[in-house]
Parts: sequence; C-alpha cells; structure tokens
Amino acid sequence: MPKGFSIQHVASTPAGWHVRTVKAGAHRVRVAFPPGRKHKGSGITVEVLHPRNENPHCIKNPAELIMMGANPVGSDGKYPGKKATRERAERIRAARLGNPGPYDQLSVDEKLAFGRLGLGKKQLRTAADIAKARRKAADVGRFRNSFPNPAVGDVNSPQATQARELREAFTQREWKYYEMREEPHAPAGEYSAMGMFLGIAIKPTASAPDPHRAVKEISFPNGETTDAMDNRGVVVQAPASDVMAFCAASGHPIYLSNDQELGEDELAIFGAGPEEPCLLGEARGFSYIDEKWHPEAGAARGYPAMYEHHFGDQGGAKPQVFYSRQMKRLLLRGGDYRVEAPGIMN
Repeated sequence: MPKGFSIQHVASTPAGWHVRTVKAGAHRVRVAFPPGRKHKGSGITVEVLHPRNENPHCIKNPAELIMMGANPVGSDGKYPGKKATRERAERIRAARLGNPGPYDQLSVDEKLAFGRLGLGKKQLRTAADIAKARRKAADVGRFRNSFPNPAVGDVNSPQATQARELREAFTQREWKYYEMREEPHAPAGEYSAMGMFLGIAIKPTASAPDPHRAVKEISFPNGETTDAMDNRGVVVQAPASDVMAFCAASGHPIYLSNDQELGEDELAIFGAGPEEPCLLGEARGFSYIDEKWHPEAGAARGYPAMYEHHFGDQGGAKPQVFYSRQMKRLLLRGGDYRVEAPGIMN
C-alpha cells in the first residue's frame, strides 16, 4: 500500500485490463482500461486512495443506506442489536488480521453482477450483505426474463454511459447509483437525475382569463420542508416535494416524475382547453434543489441548494408546457435548452 494512503476497493480489475493512476486533489484514483485503443467512457474505477487522515466511509450515500438497510436498529428502535454488533466486530477483526473478507471470495462473474446493481466491496462487507445482494440479483433476473424484450437497460450501454457522464458533469461528482422508475410519459431508457423539483414558471396561453397573462408558478409541495441554501448563501427551510426532475441522456428534454395532479380550476387559470394533452403556456423559469460541487456554486458548493434557470436567457427558444390529464404529468416540449455542466443552458 502506498505510504500516506488508505485504499478503498471499488471494483475488481478484469483480466487483461491495465490500470492507470490519476491524481484527484489529495486523492489518487486507479482506473482500469480494456486492452486496445482507449474509448471515452470505457474505463472503470477500481480503487480510490484516500489520505490517511481522512475516513472515506464517514459520509454515506442516502440511496446506499436505503438499499442495504444500513444503520440497523434494535428492539428499542434506537440502538444496534447484537447481530449488527457481531458483524461489525467481524469486519474489524478481519481488517486487523489482513484476512480476505466475504467479498474477496466471490467469483469475478458474481462481482460483475453485483456491480451492475451498484453494489461493491464497500456495501458488501458481511455474509449477510452478500446473501441479500444475491436475492436482489435473482429478483432482477426474474423481472428481466419475464419479458420477451426486457426494457430494463444495460448499465454498460452507450446511453447509460452518456447518462452517467451527464450526471457527473451536472454535479461535478462521481456517479453513485442507479434507480429504476416507471413513468408513463418517458420512453424506456437511461436518464440523468437533476434533483428535487421546486417549481416551473409559466406564461399562460392567450385564452387565460387574466388579460395581462401574468407569469404564474406551478409547484407540488408535500407539506414537509428540507434544508437548502438560497441565493444569499443562507440555509433556509425550503418546501419539499415528492416530484423529482430528470432528463434524457442527451440533456433534452426534461421530465418530472411522480404524481402531478392539477384540478380543472387550476388548469383554467392558464386557459387550458379540453384537448389531451392541453397547452398551459410558455415556460419562463425552472427551479430545483440539488447538491453541486462546481466552483460556480460559490458558498453552496457541496451543499443542497436552490437553483433557478430562466429559459431563453441566452437567446434560445423557450419550451412549451403541456399537461396530461390522463397521466397527471407536466410535459415540456420544444425549446433550445440543454442540461449540461454546470446546469441548464438556453
């Protein structure tokens, strides 16, 4: 092990692949490449070398905590039970003795199968973790095989790679995990997450009752709040929402997930007609909450913050906003905007 570093194993190096070490600040990242001429996106991260004064496991990805059932609670609802304590002791003892853990004893094929689910050595530390992962992999396999032409994408496909690279560019952070969703208005494929949806500003149609057609905002708060930094650099209690924003791997169009029900009285404000879908008007602004690490984020770098984009601020055409009564979804159509680093460009 290099002096001054602790190694975090991310994935196994496939046979015949060569490994390069890349500097990333105080860290070193080891990336494996397949034989032959290099192609963009062909490398996989196999190890991350952290400075010894840093604990690479001090911050967990929330999705990993949910998927793996981390932070186990005991019968009193507060403290870990004996099983969790015993497993933790086993991990510490194995680390001290330098013994290979359960993950190291897996076959290459099984490691690759777990890797497609976003599970690596960091998540699969005990025999119990591996047993759960095997059941999960079997469930996914049965789900895929239940269709003649499964719509579940390949995480190594060009589209998946493009979506992954877009997410990393959008936040300037390494991609963490995949999430499977079923949305009636988005074609089957791979998409890039954009964070929690806050609201969309719309200039109503000419049929709206307001003769001035003042811009109005649509949002879907769930009654809860979340900590987020505003444009003054102050952390405030922002309205939380179950609606999430995501976009195609190409960066266009933007979609919204989960229920977005609007009543007829609300649609009438925008002059919506009876057609399916009905036109609400022209999109003027789009706001969301996400965590970004770009220098442009300023004081909000590395913290959940509220971001707002004004469509057409660079001279591009603004998108039209439609609403589907059948699907209960807002639909953004047209426009010259594109999601890229560090945000939405138009």
